[in-house]
Amino acid sequence: MCVAATGQGVYKSTDDGVTWTLKNRGIAQTEPLAWRLARAEDGTLYVVIARRSEDGSIGTSGDGALYKSTDGAESWTPVKLPAEVNGPNGLAIDPHDPNRLYLATWTRATGMRGVGGGIFLSADGGKSWKNVLHRDQHVYDITIDPRDATILYASGFESSAWCSTDRGEHWSRIPGYNFKWGHRVMPDLEDPNMVYITTFGGGVWHGAASGDQRRQDIATPELEPGQ
Repeated sequence: MCVAATGQGVYKSTDDGVTWTLKNRGIAQTEPLAWRLARAEDGTLYVVIARRSEDGSIGTSGDGALYKSTDGAESWTPVKLPAEVNGPNGLAIDPHDPNRLYLATWTRATGMRGVGGGIFLSADGGKSWKNVLHRDQHVYDITIDPRDATILYASGFESSAWCSTDRGEHWSRIPGYNFKWGHRVMPDLEDPNMVYITTFGGGVWHGAASGDQRRQDIATPELEPGQ
């Protein structure tokens, strides 16, 4: 088993967690902010390294990164991020296609709205990427519905929560959920029409995945960097 340790990197245990060994071979960052681990169906392991800098720069030691391992975390190789992206935030992998990756990213504070944020899709294991959601430049996480991998959810800080019903190609905002600082969207396993949304400071929300028309819908306005 492996765990991500912010400021340390990736630790691996081969004795059910009794002892742990640091496994950072191939990771270039010093004291890497290992943020998320994700495992593909074929055993490929990915680690998201969070960025250190919030000044809008790119190509510096403060950049975040994405790495993959095909030997059980013994060694890591870099996965090229989409152009203008240095703030990877979350990674989801299609359970039926190990090459189909969904990357949540955090914008860089430059220009009117920032650049490099949103959701990016790769169909070739990270060799190439396309931006499939740019309306929300601060996306925290992506969740794949465990009952149907064509359905995905995402949460962001700008425009609430999002849903895709075509394997991440197109996204629609979930109406009726009006708390801006979303954390993660989780399908209700007892009711496929409902979702839970955890937040930063706003409790846990529960409502219809297609939107709750009983609640007034207040779309969060687009934010400028730093606001």
